[in-house]
Amino acid sequence: MSDSQVERIYQSVARERQRTDYPESFPVLAPVPSARYCDQRLFDLEMEHVWKKSWLHAGHISQLPKDGTYKLFEHLGLSIIISRGIDGEIRAFHNICRHRGSPLVTNAEGSARRFVCPYHSWGYNTQGKLDSVPEERNFPCLEKDKNGLLPVLCTVRRGVIYINLDDNAEPLEEYLAFEDREIGDFPLEEMEVKHVMHVEMDCNWKTALDNFLEIYHVSTVHSKSIAPYLDSKSNIIDLYEKGHARLATAKRGQTIFQSDKAASESLGEIFKDHNIAVLRFPNNFTAIDPMGFAWQTWWPVGLNKTVMEVSVMGWPGDSDEDKAFWAGMKQQILDIAAEDQYLFAPIQRSLNSGLLPTVTMGYQERVLYWYQEQIDRLIGVENVPEPLRMKQVLLDHVSD
Repeated sequence: MSDSQVERIYQSVARERQRTDYPESFPVLAPVPSARYCDQRLFDLEMEHVWKKSWLHAGHISQLPKDGTYKLFEHLGLSIIISRGIDGEIRAFHNICRHRGSPLVTNAEGSARRFVCPYHSWGYNTQGKLDSVPEERNFPCLEKDKNGLLPVLCTVRRGVIYINLDDNAEPLEEYLAFEDREIGDFPLEEMEVKHVMHVEMDCNWKTALDNFLEIYHVSTVHSKSIAPYLDSKSNIIDLYEKGHARLATAKRGQTIFQSDKAASESLGEIFKDHNIAVLRFPNNFTAIDPMGFAWQTWWPVGLNKTVMEVSVMGWPGDSDEDKAFWAGMKQQILDIAAEDQYLFAPIQRSLNSGLLPTVTMGYQERVLYWYQEQIDRLIGVENVPEPLRMKQVLLDHVSD
């Protein structure tokens, strides 16, 4: 993060602490149709225009430590192999044999020098090429060079693996360019995944995501766990193109994760005295902490069913002390999530009831409004049923 950006954050935080009124230059956010959280039509449009065309988090390079290792991405009704080939390159393929559709691998992770179908033993190399077919003489029309594994667009950026189901997607570097300004000097590529947890939630994916994009609820819901460590009145927000955002909040003390561990001394002070968090549209939120942090991603399973995937990101080390620290962080993250989660199903019930025509969002909840605007822009505002449309009011308030 540049010196000028750091100084801008410090100055903005100071101004926010002194603010007593709604900012005159900022638009009042229109009521949001509550049906956006429970209408099957919008959900189907999101699946087609958002999830199938956005860059999605699929893991971290530490989860593929050696050539020939793989992990499965199993979300959105898909099974995708994320593999580090024997040539060292990370690729993604649909977990589908080209013969009759059997999955090639069923373990969540593992090692494979080749992918061999468990049904009829068709074999593929780690570059996806079909290279062996038992009794090949019985398939006179088979063109092996045209029947390799179905590829998925896959790119690694700063140690993080992303996939996109749209072969014509814009380059990832352009899509996440805002990151360089905000956390460009934080060494994500030096970290490793310590634990992965999956938490099922009985609510729409947006109901769950909303909760993590605002600090307004922290003093109430997390009065003993998070609130003592964050100055909620200092929270500032920058909105970025494509639905992304950055939040910055001054810390009270060092970190919620108590330890004498130290990350790289090269990290700027801004990461030590502020909670710097980023939303990577559509579904990834990360609150950066030099001690380690949760990499959180929300996946729609159905209209009213969501899975939150949490990767505990930490620094290399395998001693008993290290293991105890990361296990403690895992439990602390789950405990904090539980403080939120018990509210989600009742909130969703209220939204489903039809008794609440709209929900209200304030200035400190503008990230929620912003990403919902982006959903409509991707679908095409004119294609969203009129009663469900977002009023587009924030495009003129995007940071450069």
